[in-house]
Amino acid sequence: MATAGGSGSGDPDMALVGELLEEIQRHAPAIQARKLLTEHYISVGWLDAALENAKELKKLAPRGDKEVEEFMDTLTKKPEPPAPAATLVPTPKKPGRIGLPASPRPPLKRKPVASAVQLPGNLDSTRQDLAIGYKAMRDKAKGLLVDMLHLQALQKKSGVPQSKNTVKVQAIVDGQPAGSAVKTHAPSSARSAARSIQANPDTALNVTIVDLEDTLAWLREPHGKPSGATDDAIRDTLVKRVRALESALPEEFKHHPEVALMHIEHEYLERNYANDETMLGDEVKDIPRENFWVTEDNYVWDMEELAQAITANSGVMRNPLSRQLFTPKDVRGIVSHAAGKQLAALQVQQHEMSKGVRPDTIDHLDKLGKVLLEDQSADQLASRQAIDEFMAYCATLPELEQKAIDGLRCPAKDTHTGQAYDFTIGEAVRDAKGNRVCFHKTGDFIKQAAVHLRQNRGAPPDPDKCAVM
Repeated sequence: MATAGGSGSGDPDMALVGELLEEIQRHAPAIQARKLLTEHYISVGWLDAALENAKELKKLAPRGDKEVEEFMDTLTKKPEPPAPAATLVPTPKKPGRIGLPASPRPPLKRKPVASAVQLPGNLDSTRQDLAIGYKAMRDKAKGLLVDMLHLQALQKKSGVPQSKNTVKVQAIVDGQPAGSAVKTHAPSSARSAARSIQANPDTALNVTIVDLEDTLAWLREPHGKPSGATDDAIRDTLVKRVRALESALPEEFKHHPEVALMHIEHEYLERNYANDETMLGDEVKDIPRENFWVTEDNYVWDMEELAQAITANSGVMRNPLSRQLFTPKDVRGIVSHAAGKQLAALQVQQHEMSKGVRPDTIDHLDKLGKVLLEDQSADQLASRQAIDEFMAYCATLPELEQKAIDGLRCPAKDTHTGQAYDFTIGEAVRDAKGNRVCFHKTGDFIKQAAVHLRQNRGAPPDPDKCAVM
């Protein structure tokens, strides 16, 4: 590692600085990228910038990180006073042979003593100039970062190879010349990684992703040379790493390794999904990491789009593309995501609606469903009369119960096709009244809705049950 005493004064590699700043911005806290940036600043003599980054690293990195401690020791170490000029001690003359005088020697020339570097008495102006220069450098780096982001997005869409400066970056980490071979470091133990995750609760997911990224890099190039491992073999090893992390983490952190693996598979292992576009037509590869989500049916989502679709469907947890209900595990993941937290309130609202339907109304639903299913007459007069009677009964109900019947979406599937029904009780009855849906299909739905309401009365709200609402 470069030291402050041996730091250079060359120009920084702005392309490298831009890539590191991008890594820090997109994958915070990006501990490794911050270390690289600090070392690069030291190597070009920008010690104030290096010290600022080292202080940030001290806050973000796990306690006892040796590299961070070396940075702080190097950058905060006071310069040693110049050594005093050495006095010339004459060398004693060697005596000649016995009885003979010593041979004459040429006079000894004194070497000029280099004077110590004199620093200006007032360093305020120098510090100010350095601060102004550092700010200007950061402004230029920000502009460069924006340009690089746009360029990488265009390269990604066009299938053009992107920047390959990772070798140079890793060489700086190892203190090697930029063109030398790079050796990756073996990942830390699962328990050590688990401690780092717990020590950073606000950025636990990002810390977990970095751990899996380091593991992936080690599996591909364990000693600076390609290992030849296939993506399937690498994925199997990463799954084992995830299971080890889950076993070492407490309950509130256990979901992070699996979510991190979801991102690693998307960004590094080119996993195939059931869909290659979002609901709004954007490519899957363009979904930002913070919005990226994959459900158990292998559909990939932009969580903002999915939350809007579920909200428009009154909070029913159903896949908008396949029309199948999400699993309980998917529901818990969706409502815990930052973009889907408001959906939890809709789930509670649906549960409260189901509790607001009285047993007498459920009995009327049972009766209606039975008539609609058993009526085989040509004119279906019995079905029409049953629908009219039910609608007249609903008109006598309290306003809150009428809203529940109109807004509640009960879990039900067509017993013949298996396709999920996607309407409320009120919508189903009105559609049957207007001949938009056949009576038998309406009866099938009404019967299942009555069973659901009777089972759900008085039951507490449960995420597993919300999955089928």
